[in-house]
Amino acid sequence: MAKGKKKFNIIIPKPGADDEFGATTRLYTANEQISAEETWQEELMETFVANGWAEEIKVDAPVETKRARNDKGQLQADDPSTPDVNEAWEGGKAPSKAKKKAPAKKKTTKKKTTKAKS
Repeated sequence: MAKGKKKFNIIIPKPGADDEFGATTRLYTANEQISAEETWQEELMETFVANGWAEEIKVDAPVETKRARNDKGQLQADDPSTPDVNEAWEGGKAPSKAKKKAPAKKKTTKKKTTKAKS
């Protein structure tokens, strides 16, 4: 098995091995994403990268943020006198705010009115 599961993006279509022994080949097409799950796949893709036929896709692991708590287990507030540190979060930095989707607009319909008889 490979050291770590790496992902690659094929830039230029090229034929290459389709099994560990190279007994079968296949065409790796442009924009195809390959997960190198075994050592031979990783070695093949590194050869593709070295020749400029592919590029490694690097993904940063998401950072988990937690709210800070005091000794009693209560949520801790941010101290406004320290603008560079947010004490309300472990690590002193609040998570970035994701944009929220706007709520769906309600459909309005015209009210039907009847004329009063005179």
